[in-house]
Amino acid sequence: MPKRLFKFFQPFYHGALAVLASYYYGRPGFKMQVVGVTGTAGKSSTVRMLAHILNIEHKKCGFITTVSFHDGNLESLNQHGLSMPGGPLLQKQLSLMLKNGCKFAIVECTSEGLAQNRHLGIGFGTAVFTNLHSAHTEAHGGFENYKKAKGKLFETLSSKTGATVVNLDDSHADYFLNFPAKNKIGITQDPAKKFYQQVKVMLLTDIESGENLGFALEHAAFVLPLTGEFNAYNAGLAAAAAEHLGVNLHASAQALKNFSGSAGRMEEIKAGQNFRVFVDYAPEPAGMEAALKAVANLPHNRIIHVFGSTGGHRDIKKRFEFGTISARFADEIFITNDDVYDSDPAKIAGDVETGILQAGAGKKHQTILDRKTAIAAALGDAKAGDIVIITGKGSEQFLVLPGNKRIFWDEREVVKKALSQLK
Repeated sequence: MPKRLFKFFQPFYHGALAVLASYYYGRPGFKMQVVGVTGTAGKSSTVRMLAHILNIEHKKCGFITTVSFHDGNLESLNQHGLSMPGGPLLQKQLSLMLKNGCKFAIVECTSEGLAQNRHLGIGFGTAVFTNLHSAHTEAHGGFENYKKAKGKLFETLSSKTGATVVNLDDSHADYFLNFPAKNKIGITQDPAKKFYQQVKVMLLTDIESGENLGFALEHAAFVLPLTGEFNAYNAGLAAAAAEHLGVNLHASAQALKNFSGSAGRMEEIKAGQNFRVFVDYAPEPAGMEAALKAVANLPHNRIIHVFGSTGGHRDIKKRFEFGTISARFADEIFITNDDVYDSDPAKIAGDVETGILQAGAGKKHQTILDRKTAIAAALGDAKAGDIVIITGKGSEQFLVLPGNKRIFWDEREVVKKALSQLK
């Protein structure tokens, strides 16, 4: 079958599969309050923050994210290679949540999953929008198609009972607010947006990001053991959604005091070394920039950055953007492989290097295509007071080598082993 024809029929195939799976498992997505979270960055963290709040407040909740699945009793790493699973696995996870007594389920909704209709057969009651940046445009055939794919989540909401929770400071907020919903909630740092019509606007103020993250949402003060301004938006959206689901802001603030973060998302690896090491997912330019900004706000001598870019059908232009962004923040750069698929790894690295050189920063950089070797080299080069940040994989449990060869990969364990060998 021609590739274009195959792509045309994919949504029908996946949609039918999702609906059939929903009935096979007893339509669990209509027997719980289901929240969908979409956007370019921050989805997994927002899902986990909201689930943490609900569970602390005895509103039993499970979730499905890029990082992990939680069935209401146990959490397991997502080893399936899909941030938003296909219909049968998605419905199976929802059925497990229902069986384990969950009243709430939160699903990370990706553009690819939504475009392929994997979300059908689920009665979403609330949709959360984090932000939108250029990403996956080649896979979707342009940015507008990418945005419309995200919008498919909001199309499922009932105009009589549905709720939308939106980051009003994103330039695409109005698009997502225009979908019918009974309740519309937005968070913003801009007091002028307090008068948004037919939207309950909540002010996000006093953001301070260092070793700990602090901010206020309306009159509730939040302090989290995380870093990065982007996490203030993630937590703010989670708290706003939780309020809609029956948890007041002060209770959310209390719950998030003990939120430890998501595996592989700005996760610090400590093994007794005299420099700091962070592992982050950041598969898109906006996420990478946010991660680098976060570590730049921490005390440091140098920032050493290790990263690559995906191959295959992924957006080629982001390779150059990655290089430019890294050059703006990092003092030393190690270019390496990410998921290569069927692309030429040297070509990917060369495009990243072009982005570094285009930044005109003259930053010290080198290419080591073997990711494990590159990580070891960066850690070996680090001195007291430096920060090493490794982006692109986070907690993903695989690495795709040239020729589409997939191997098991846990970046956090790779880093820990490399640090132990340094000693």
